[in-house]
Amino acid sequence: MPAGASCRINPLKFQNNVTSFKSCDDILTLLIHLGYLTYDNMSQTVHIPNEEVKTEFVNAIEEADWNSVTDAVNTTD
Repeated sequence: MPAGASCRINPLKFQNNVTSFKSCDDILTLLIHLGYLTYDNMSQTVHIPNEEVKTEFVNAIEEADWNSVTDAVNTTD
């Protein structure tokens, strides 16, 4: 997504729990709720809404210890 692509998700699976993620959909839906991603209901995809958020998104991924999030993304489709 930092390169401008959209990602298809199912936001209905989200359990409103920020401590245990079961799928990539959970993570991406949380980021929608936090305002970092926007959701297109017609295509059922998410994307980064603007350049400022994209820059912060990349910085957060590079600098934060997101091992559990990275692991969840890497093990789900």
